[in-house]
Amino acid sequence: MKKNHILALCIMMSLFSISFLKEDENIALDGMSLEGFTPLFDGQSLEGWHRLSDGQGEGGLWVVADRAIVGAQGPNGEGGILITQTLYSHYEVYMEIKADYPIDSGLFLRIQPEILSYQVTIDYRPEGEIGGIYSPGGGGFLVHTPNGKDLWKAEEFNAVRARIKGQPPHIEAWINGTKVVDFQDSLVDGKFRVPTEGAVGIQVHPGGSVEKGNKVTCRKIMIKNLTN
Repeated sequence: MKKNHILALCIMMSLFSISFLKEDENIALDGMSLEGFTPLFDGQSLEGWHRLSDGQGEGGLWVVADRAIVGAQGPNGEGGILITQTLYSHYEVYMEIKADYPIDSGLFLRIQPEILSYQVTIDYRPEGEIGGIYSPGGGGFLVHTPNGKDLWKAEEFNAVRARIKGQPPHIEAWINGTKVVDFQDSLVDGKFRVPTEGAVGIQVHPGGSVEKGNKVTCRKIMIKNLTN
């Protein structure tokens, strides 16, 4: 009997250890260490975030559920972008994203009030791209990633990581630990495409590219400032 009790106790401790590691904020979904990162989202509220007032307007529905930010279109198909109140320049950002199919979403870097930015696309829909670099207001697609969808796990959380550094910036992006983008931007007509400092944002696109009722769910949103 004693041996059986000891064996059961060992099994329970092992399961607890595995569960703890999954919830450890210093371990990314893809196994990367998040040491040196700080949370952008407290897991309980939208404190530190607000809706972008220009560009796509203040549409979309944004709530917090199960320690995640959940975004969906408004009742009439309105989309919107939720952005950080703090502005950042050179950084690496990490988040875990689960997306209903089909949906049109993205991770925005250095986003400006008029939506000018760099976007890591999360276009989980027919003919959409996952992990591409798009610049709303700055020239459209800069990098195509036709194979990004092959890395995406349906109905699961996916690790999305992006690094932006320098000006014009060097942008890298990873989907579930696989690098999909290594892009060096250049000047456009002698000017920077996007200003150096801007917010971090997440999106639900307006219109028919998102099926009614579909959601994008983002958790474990973290950032690490980099020196230029």
